[in-house]
Amino acid sequence: MAVLSSYLTDVQGSLTAEGDSTRNTRPIMCNSDFEGMMPARYLRHGAQPEEAPEIKEMPQLQPFWAAGFSFSRGHFKLRVPYDAYQPMVFQGEEIAIGIRGFTYGYDFYAPRDSVVFHEYAVKSKRRHKVHMFWENTKFAGTGQKSLKRATSIIGMAPDIDPASWDHEEMDRYGLGN
Repeated sequence: MAVLSSYLTDVQGSLTAEGDSTRNTRPIMCNSDFEGMMPARYLRHGAQPEEAPEIKEMPQLQPFWAAGFSFSRGHFKLRVPYDAYQPMVFQGEEIAIGIRGFTYGYDFYAPRDSVVFHEYAVKSKRRHKVHMFWENTKFAGTGQKSLKRATSIIGMAPDIDPASWDHEEMDRYGLGN
């Protein structure tokens, strides 16, 4: 079963005044590495530089799922839902959903073309003052606890104390077969 999934292309320089894409490229996710230190480490995806694809006229199989763009039949979201017990997570849920999806029989593909664009704050003059949800100190420590759950559910954190994370609804949010 297929899922189209990708990071988003930067909107700057990507659209004509009429809204048509100027790109002949697509982002492909192809690299992951651990980021952070215990107890809040997680796998973070990277993408190859966005270039014209060598495989043209069709989506390209890739190993990872991206939260930025995910297009699938509805049964993917029913079988592999976002984990409701992982609040305050911005990076870290992608690897969990990707591994869970794979264990339910899904493959991930980069779309043939860049189809969704995003204005990234790093390159934007108007977005530098947008507050990030993790800056909200009311929920300090919640994201770290959520990351413990995310990495533990997929078996990538055998050194994390099982008593330190929430085990609610493991059947719903755990691995497939």
